[in-house]
Amino acid sequence: MIFMGTYTMPSDMTDEWVKCMSDMAENQIPSCIKRWQTYTCYGEEGSKGYNLIFTEKGKVDEAFIEINKIMFPFLQIEGSTWKLEPLSRITEAFELLKAQ
Repeated sequence: MIFMGTYTMPSDMTDEWVKCMSDMAENQIPSCIKRWQTYTCYGEEGSKGYNLIFTEKGKVDEAFIEINKIMFPFLQIEGSTWKLEPLSRITEAFELLKAQ
């Protein structure tokens, strides 16, 4: 399973974000997560991060919990938001459409 996490933060909260990132970097990513890639962009209202999080097969529930534990400190930053969505491959989407 692949999750896409979208994180937003006001531009005046950079110091708090750097502290959260430093704390996150000190810990290993749990084994239920294969890979975590983050991309970012900046706009008038602050920064936005797109996270592609790849989980180990059969460990989706565990990964979901661990992802939210990792992101919890970031959500303590005033004005920040976090949305976590499961993604599916286009072939999986076609299979679901055929089943209907």
